[in-house]
Order: sequence, then structure tokens, then C-alpha cells
Amino acid sequence: MNRVLLAASLAVCALVASGMIAVAAPPRGPADPPTVNSLSSLMVKDVTWGMSHTQVTDVYNRLGGLFDREYAPLLAKQQPGVDMQQLEADRDNRKANFERSYAEFSAGSPTGYDVGALHLEYTYNNGEAIQRLFKDGKNRYFFFIKDRLWKIYDELPLKPDGPLGATFQDAVTKLNALFSVAARIRTPDAAQGRERTEADWQDAKTHLRAVDRTGEHLIGVVLEDRATTANLAALRSNRPVDPFALDPSIANLTRQGVSDPNAGRAATADAGTKRR
Repeated sequence: MNRVLLAASLAVCALVASGMIAVAAPPRGPADPPTVNSLSSLMVKDVTWGMSHTQVTDVYNRLGGLFDREYAPLLAKQQPGVDMQQLEADRDNRKANFERSYAEFSAGSPTGYDVGALHLEYTYNNGEAIQRLFKDGKNRYFFFIKDRLWKIYDELPLKPDGPLGATFQDAVTKLNALFSVAARIRTPDAAQGRERTEADWQDAKTHLRAVDRTGEHLIGVVLEDRATTANLAALRSNRPVDPFALDPSIANLTRQGVSDPNAGRAATADAGTKRR
């Protein structure tokens, strides 16, 4: 009986190796995020993909813009005087800070973002830039490529009374309920440039990522223009330089190997200069 089983096992192995019997691959997650009806409710009012950074700045800073709308009810409660002037000065300072926050990711000009959680959200020397805004209790980052807006990254606090709850799982559960569809969950994958667990969804124009930053008591909510993300490989033609790579001239010299000119000599102790 044992000989029969052994012979059968060997026959099956041979058929698998020849491809005549297919072996089922282990189950994998969905290739694409689930599609929802619309993500437009999460977009910033009056901001659309493809805007230049000056256009985005104008949405907030112009007369009657988003900053003016934020301060209007506060100013309406004030009488002319010092308190009103302080509110107006605070509003104008925030406008100026937002305009000055625009920074380009150009070679030779490193930024403070390189050591933070956003360092994989952009590349250098490809016409990319960022603009930072603090508003409504959260940091918001606008990302541009060739001076066209293609990504908005919000940092939201994780806390019991926060808009998305106290944990990453709370946030995903709330977003699943909002969109009536369960997110695709992706674990960290260095090969894909993903440092943290992410949940994602999409509609016809926009891709949404929820990034787990529990260690900072934050969640990243990232909206991306799908047309741009599909073309990122072409837009990012300049690849990052490996700081540990050999200089090309050294690599050329060492291509055939390096030999030690003293390798054939017997080692002798250096006793210093002999006395006469």
C-alpha cells in the first residue's frame, strides 16, 4: 500500500511540474480599491484638481474667500476697537503665512518634510511642490506637480470626540458606513513605497487613502487625482539619487576588480629609523 501511495504522489508531482495540473494560488486582496458613488463631499470648497498654487491661495485669501468667511461671524460680534483689530490682524497673518508656505522640492534644497511622515508623498527635481495650511483644527497639505494640484493630505486627530473616532479602526468603520462599502486594506509594503497600513476607496476622478498614523494619534486622509496618479511614472522622470551609491568614476575603476600592490610582499615590522 505504501508503494502505491508513493507512486501516486510522484505522479501527481510530475503532472504539477509539467503544468497539466494547476495549483490554486493563495488568496490575495482586491487589485483595486472599491468604487463609491462620489468623494466630492470630502473635497475642499472651491478647489479642483489641476489648479495652480496661486489659484489655490486665492481661494483662501481673496476678498470673501475661505479665510474671510471663517472670520466674518467673529468680526460681526465685535465693536470697532482693539479686539476687532486683533482679529483682523490674525486673519491677515494667516493669509500671509499660507501664501509663504509654498515650497518646491528641487535638487539641492532639502526641506523639513524629508524627516516627517510625508516624505514618501513627493519626489525631488520633478517639478513638485507643497503648500501648508492650518485650519479647522487640522494641518492640510496641498501637493502640486508641474504647478497643478493633484493631492490634498489632511492630518486629523484620533481621539474619542474626534471626527473619525479614537483609533484607526474607528475611522475606517466610520468611512465604510459613509460610503456604504468596505475599504480595501493594504499592509505596509516597502516595495510599493508604503510605510503604514492604509484603507482606500475611489470614485471616477479621485482616490482616497486613510493612512494609519496611530503612533502620532493621527490619521492621514489623502485625496488624489486619479488621472495624475495613473501618470506619475512619466511625470516623475527624475529618479531619487541613492546616497550610498558609488561615484561613477570609482565604479568604472573598480569594474575589473582592485588588486593590492603590496599583497605579494612579506609583512615587516616598522621599528622606526635605525640609529647610526
